[in-house]
Amino acid sequence: YYGGLRITDEDNLPAVLSAVGSLRVRIEALLSMGLANSPMHGARLRVASGNFVTARPLGVRDGVDFAHTGEVRRVDAEGIRQRLDDGNIVLLSCLGYSPTGEVFNLSAEDVATAAAVALKADKLISLVEGPGLVDGQQQLIEQLTPTAAETVLSSRRALPDDVRRQLIAAVHACRNGIGRAHLLSRHVDGALLQELFTRDGVGTMITSDRF
Repeated sequence: YYGGLRITDEDNLPAVLSAVGSLRVRIEALLSMGLANSPMHGARLRVASGNFVTARPLGVRDGVDFAHTGEVRRVDAEGIRQRLDDGNIVLLSCLGYSPTGEVFNLSAEDVATAAAVALKADKLISLVEGPGLVDGQQQLIEQLTPTAAETVLSSRRALPDDVRRQLIAAVHACRNGIGRAHLLSRHVDGALLQELFTRDGVGTMITSDRF
């Protein structure tokens, strides 16, 4: 790792490809569940994935060669919208592809934020280990503005690595047209549904609007 990013060289790229492929299959299997007498019975969800993300190499920074670690260059928003309009769930991985056919390992936050901005999404939702962003007394901060979030990031306050990364992504999303960004605990069963379908939601919301 360097600067919070994994360095993916030629030797460990196959392991990344294997892990991404295995995880995609597991997610597709879970989305294919349709047991009788369950809420998903007869749903028949369709999952689409593909080369929707064009990437470029990070190259050499501060004397460090990032090799096959890259960043998002472009998201094929039109292609994704076509799949969504056809009733598919679009599954994006942390892999991106260059015009020369190279594969790059990207940060999940980079992919999610770039996709949300390209699609002009209503909100960006991220899952973290904790309940969201907490204050010095470990109390949940339910809402803050992008400016307030930037103040937290620039302070000397220690933040969990995943919260810091997701908070940076949330600020970037809000600064680029996304109305709201949310940090939810991945350990709370139904957290996503609570956020989407209850008045108060859960976790931390970053927004310029008042609610």
